[in-house]
Amino acid sequence: AFGRFNPPTTGHEKLLDRTKLIAGSSRYIIYPSQSQNQKKDPLPFALKVAYMRKMFPKHARNIMADKKIINVFDIAVKLYEEKYTDIGMVVGSDRVKEFKTLLDKYNDVKSRHGYYKFRTISVINAGARDPDAEGVTGMSASKMRAAASQGDLASFKLGLPKDFKDAEKLFKDVRKFMGIREERDMGLMTDYEELRDAYLT
Repeated sequence: AFGRFNPPTTGHEKLLDRTKLIAGSSRYIIYPSQSQNQKKDPLPFALKVAYMRKMFPKHARNIMADKKIINVFDIAVKLYEEKYTDIGMVVGSDRVKEFKTLLDKYNDVKSRHGYYKFRTISVINAGARDPDAEGVTGMSASKMRAAASQGDLASFKLGLPKDFKDAEKLFKDVRKFMGIREERDMGLMTDYEELRDAYLT
């Protein structure tokens, strides 16, 4: 599975569980994307991976922090080089067709993306998510980012596993990397951060 996971949510946990279930006795790998921007992908790659491993401990060893993986073709090339012959990709229902078309198009084709040749490429539906549903079932990363930007910790927590201890820390990090300045308590800062903060202010 390949996704932005920014920030990771209970919905992503379902995707990871489904990927593991489909893999059965085969190896399954989760590749978080490296895209980062204030609006849609606030958390930096390494921090996001760290949060994912903490949030989904049973999948921690299967969540890869591979700086060389930028897109889905990089994954296909890497798995082909690792001598895999058949691959399956688990994606949200809205992206099945798109990924199937892309991966099939370049199978056994030398291109700027690199080269891969698999006997079979399956793109598997992870199940539909109703973005308009209330509560946990409809929780998406975009709703989480909206809650963070509005300073709504209670709504933000709805999208996290109940036993996840760092909800407030994640909330603050998402706000920080979205460029939202905290008005009151800036927390404990190092001398460098205090200096930088004074400069920015």
